[in-house]
Amino acid sequence: MKIKKLQGSFGAKVCNIDLKSDLEREALQKIQTAFVKYQLLIFPSQKLEPKHQLTWSKHFGPIQKLYAEEHRVPDCPEVVVLSNEQINGKHVGVVAAGDYWHSDLSPSKNPGLATILYARRLPLEGGDTEFADMHMAYQTLSTKMRERIANLRGIHCVSKLRNHRVKVTRPGGRAYYKKQNEIPDVSHPLVRTHPVSGLKSLYLSPRFTIGIENMENIKAQPLLDELFAHQIKPEHVYRHKWKIDDLVMWDNRSLNHRACGGYKTDDIRRIHRTSTLGDQPF
Repeated sequence: MKIKKLQGSFGAKVCNIDLKSDLEREALQKIQTAFVKYQLLIFPSQKLEPKHQLTWSKHFGPIQKLYAEEHRVPDCPEVVVLSNEQINGKHVGVVAAGDYWHSDLSPSKNPGLATILYARRLPLEGGDTEFADMHMAYQTLSTKMRERIANLRGIHCVSKLRNHRVKVTRPGGRAYYKKQNEIPDVSHPLVRTHPVSGLKSLYLSPRFTIGIENMENIKAQPLLDELFAHQIKPEHVYRHKWKIDDLVMWDNRSLNHRACGGYKTDDIRRIHRTSTLGDQPF
């Protein structure tokens, strides 16, 4: 096994390893340590069935079962299908998932920890995923800004219908998000401390963070806009160009991400996703 750091502030490629094999404890611990250190791990040239992906994911926390049943792998329902593919006129997976910058499941009391994606089928062009380093975004803020946001809490909302920064792009999405209007908002610190590394990072996103607790919008929205723009400066971002059989996993406690789109509706992209449950941000 070889772990090679990517250029930039985060990310690493892990080669010469078969994730469906039984790893020795020392090798697994090395990868778990690298996961926290590098925040994003890329495992190229894997040959995995859904059951293998699920088994691997369990090493990084309790599995979360997400989305509707029709969007899950039938014999392995913890694995979600992200795809624009249709069979008999019906989408087999979640369409337009992750199309705005976000950290997974942040509108939850206990948001996501690891997200693991495995590329099964890719379009001829487009379909990249971008990641932004929230540790670096925090560290490069001015001292004045760090002091200003030190004790503030962001309001995280799951429904797109209550967020003026995003649009509904999923087929049937308005009805889907209308139901989500009933889900209560959650607040988290704008500055989150990683429970393992102890490093601080920004914890907000244009997809989910709609306000700041105990702050009027006339002040909160410009502050959020400034922080959102800072998060995605080029020096904080890595863009992953997928290859078939890539498995990519990341730490939602310190990275934001988004699906870049850019492929035609009849050019099939199929990604299998697993997710693990994290802890309450502090």
